[in-house]
Amino acid sequence: MSINHWKLLGQLKNSLSKITNDKFFQNVFGKDTFHMINKIPVVFSNEFLKYFEQYSQGTKFNKNDAKSQQNLPTVLQDAKTKLKAKDGIKEIKPKWKIKRSVSKCSILSQTQHVILSIETAENEITLLGRIEALIVHLKQFPEARNIAIRAGAIRTLLKVRRKTDGVCDIQAAIREGLALLGYSDPVTGNGIRILAMDGGGIRGLLVLEMLKKLEELTGKRVHELFDLFCGVSTGAILSFSLGIHHTDLNQVAEGYKDISREVFKQSPLWGTGNLVWSQAYYDTSLWEKKLQEHLGTNSLISTSRNSNCPKLCAISAVVNQSRLSAYVFRNYSLPWRVRPYYSGSSEYEVWQAARASAAAPTYFEEFKLGKFLHQDGGILVNNPTAVALHEAKLIWPNTPIQCVVSFGTGRSVPTPTDIYKSTPKSSSSTSWTDKFYKILDSATDTEGVHIMLNDLLPDSVYYRFNPYLTEMISMVEINQQKLEQLERDAIMYLRRNEDKFQEAARVLTEKKTYLNKVKDWVNISKEIYGL
Repeated sequence: MSINHWKLLGQLKNSLSKITNDKFFQNVFGKDTFHMINKIPVVFSNEFLKYFEQYSQGTKFNKNDAKSQQNLPTVLQDAKTKLKAKDGIKEIKPKWKIKRSVSKCSILSQTQHVILSIETAENEITLLGRIEALIVHLKQFPEARNIAIRAGAIRTLLKVRRKTDGVCDIQAAIREGLALLGYSDPVTGNGIRILAMDGGGIRGLLVLEMLKKLEELTGKRVHELFDLFCGVSTGAILSFSLGIHHTDLNQVAEGYKDISREVFKQSPLWGTGNLVWSQAYYDTSLWEKKLQEHLGTNSLISTSRNSNCPKLCAISAVVNQSRLSAYVFRNYSLPWRVRPYYSGSSEYEVWQAARASAAAPTYFEEFKLGKFLHQDGGILVNNPTAVALHEAKLIWPNTPIQCVVSFGTGRSVPTPTDIYKSTPKSSSSTSWTDKFYKILDSATDTEGVHIMLNDLLPDSVYYRFNPYLTEMISMVEINQQKLEQLERDAIMYLRRNEDKFQEAARVLTEKKTYLNKVKDWVNISKEIYGL
């Protein structure tokens, strides 16, 4: 057929397509006729028509027109795809390319089946496999969580836990399953013990010195002293290092210094160039590599398999929404029907959570996870203590607060010059630069949160430690002399606040009373037997 024949058929289809839906004409000509007419292609690209005309006339391509020969299959395929889309003809895809949607009814039956299979498992190997299958199912279909809870998954796992006490693999799998379902065991103390750590880059060494003091006074490791860790930026990195890997504090300090020397060693010329092109002064890819090496690539929720791992959360700031908002990375799920104020997730890897929380503007590139773009949580919540309290009350709603320990990363001693600068000036306006820095200082202020909590919480519950520094050093400082001065400032602060540290250590090590132990046993029994 020539190109004119195709055009004629196209015009015929356009004329007849107006009456194809009329039942009278369908009865006269028959439905098959109209079906054949609807299959006639109507619109072709000019490039396709040119190639078609050359082929229909037997014209050969010029040898020098190699590009046309290479593009022909693509052009024909594109035209074919467009025609099918226009005519409502779906392209047939291979089965492995098709994403099959699962109905709610199917998810319901699958969830009920896997829970029932756990109850009827014949031996430990089969039982472990079926619990793992439940975990995979809950991760694959998040909507199955509510179905599983209503179907008694928590009760089933708690029963199995009692029967298989001492079987490590099964106990670990049950812990992750319960964490996915939003169930949390009672705390080991008389109340909830919270550790909150501010952001501040290399000044996180101050926090490590203060934690050493608590370990020295209590005789226990940090992960044994607290039920919930909450950190932002450098505080998030420390939370994961200490809470998941239980790394020795001295090793954490040395590793922190080594990473800082490697990542923050940047020539001004190269760093300025990076800042222009990628909005990051330092090598972001190197920073990510170091985080993966030191924190690991396990998912946050999988850390709940470790019985010695406390609840962990890290805060970032989501910057690609109409309103700047805090985002909480959790290694736990919140209880059923609990709606948190802060959005968050437990599906990401540990290093990703740390990377998002420590994505300091101009220092490192923003970090994309899912549909959100993350920056350093310190630009919004540099003191995470209030967020930590909110999360703790969601996890254990009927449990009192036993102790809150909040660590800052240093502050400068006010001088007469600072007081003079804070005195209002006679000028009627300020520059945009001054306004920007004042807003930034207000957003990253840590003492405002401290003053509020200090007024609300009893003295025997809330302890805030934030050393005064001889010199407020940069968060990316690598000068050895300045780092040594930082540690000396921490030691001096510990000596001046010896009594306060001893009081905090005493409260942290208070043992659970017999009455509270009985209450915990009763509550778990109620959960198991559905009372």
